[in-house]
Amino acid sequence: MRVRYLCRCCNNLNSSVSKKIFFQVEHLNKQLIDSKIYSICTNKYNYEVNGNELIETYYIQEPSGIFGKYLREHRFNTLFQEMIKKLSENDILYLRNTYPSIYLHYILKKPRACKIVIEYQTIEPLEYQLKRKYWYLPIDFLFGNSIRKYTDAIIGVTDEITDYQVSRSGNSNKPHITIGNGYDVASTPIRQSPSFDGKELHLLCVAHIARWHGIDRLLQGIASYQGTIQIVLHIAGDGTERPRLQELTSKLGIEDRVIYHGFIFGQELDTLFDTCHIGVGSLGIHRKGLQQTSELKAREYCSRGIPYITGVSDPDFPVAFPYILKVPPDETLIDIQQVVKFARRVLSDSDHPQNMHRYAERHLDWSVKMKKLKEFLEALV
Repeated sequence: MRVRYLCRCCNNLNSSVSKKIFFQVEHLNKQLIDSKIYSICTNKYNYEVNGNELIETYYIQEPSGIFGKYLREHRFNTLFQEMIKKLSENDILYLRNTYPSIYLHYILKKPRACKIVIEYQTIEPLEYQLKRKYWYLPIDFLFGNSIRKYTDAIIGVTDEITDYQVSRSGNSNKPHITIGNGYDVASTPIRQSPSFDGKELHLLCVAHIARWHGIDRLLQGIASYQGTIQIVLHIAGDGTERPRLQELTSKLGIEDRVIYHGFIFGQELDTLFDTCHIGVGSLGIHRKGLQQTSELKAREYCSRGIPYITGVSDPDFPVAFPYILKVPPDETLIDIQQVVKFARRVLSDSDHPQNMHRYAERHLDWSVKMKKLKEFLEALV
């Protein structure tokens, strides 16, 4: 069996999505599955990462306007069709969420030897609305169901997402499985937890900032907090939401309590983890209309050993997991008193970084996740 992972612009080796793809393929190879990444990109490159050959098959300039988007999709689907012709009945062509189109619909309807598997991370119509990509909604309505119908198998990162995607296929018996996101646990150090003196509490959010991260709820909570502890929020990352958050920070008058570090990685990010007490997960997943999440940053938090707050449940963690504070999945501001109480409790356990890291090794590491995927794909072919 061979696995060919077709994706878009997998060229930023520091992005969480690119890392996920690389580690998925790397660990499939460690499971003795011949696996490679194929990427269609908006810049030219061709190199190996951890032994994975990353092949730039098509180069297109950054698309602009409706015609540019059409050209990008045409190139992607052309590559998709060419790869199908080259693969045999024992091969898997693996994709992440695909944009719906009539072209993709017709490709999937045609007879083929290989199996096509699509991995879903979200419920697309809800996310299209949140991102204001309204033009995708009628296209998804027309062709989304048939794309799922003619796919050989479906993988979701939460049960909620898997159930939705399978229901749209019209076949409850279609091969499917839920495999939550993983993390390369050995790739990051266990943090050195800072002491909490009861005077300053440092929070850390690592994210490509978007509305569903709900950081505005936390900013409002910090502004409303009347306690004696100095709360400092560190935001490591950029994104479309950052300008709006900076404006809100200024409007609330808390510029001295919020630090925007921008995108950082490596030793600089390690140092920030050693400086902060509590991590901040997504506090606005409910804005996507979802009740579950499998966010990549939560896996990094657990691997590094930093307790964190989040807005919805994650199937990879037990309900009573002691190092996660679940806040209400709504638009109320974050109760900082509750966060302080949580911090006092978890930080009093000096072994919490090691305990979280061990949990990540047993349940979240890509070696665990890809063993499960290997068994599913072998049964499929």
